[in-house]
Amino acid sequence: MTEATTFDVTLVHDNWPEKQAGYFAALAADPPTGFEFSPKIWGHYPGITGSREARTRFHAIASVVAEVAQKHGVLLNDAGVEKPQEWCGDDWNQRITAHLLLMAAHRAPYCGLTLEDLVGFLRSTAPAQARMGPGTDAPVEGGRTPS
Repeated sequence: MTEATTFDVTLVHDNWPEKQAGYFAALAADPPTGFEFSPKIWGHYPGITGSREARTRFHAIASVVAEVAQKHGVLLNDAGVEKPQEWCGDDWNQRITAHLLLMAAHRAPYCGLTLEDLVGFLRSTAPAQARMGPGTDAPVEGGRTPS
């Protein structure tokens, strides 16, 4: 098992759709331990900054997202990634992955999708999971993994 590390985490609400200040009142009054709320992170967005101990950056972000959602009913939908298509290294890539999942969780209800739809979509990729990750980009005959 990987040892826990402390990760800096910034989560914001990108203000689409725009939320009134009252939406964030409980979070502002009682952010997670080790975090501070600001109505204007990066000069624009309401959110929190702080640090969280976890196995990976992804798990640190997930832990804070879960705590805020459970305690305050607020989904902070942005992990501070401007260009999610730019992959740089494991730590940054985990932040990008969390960012994209937050975007999906936030936008799904606005286009008629449920959490179950999202989970089902992710689970539908399971047959290809064995062929993903470092060193797995070689072409396979007929598009299928040899048995």
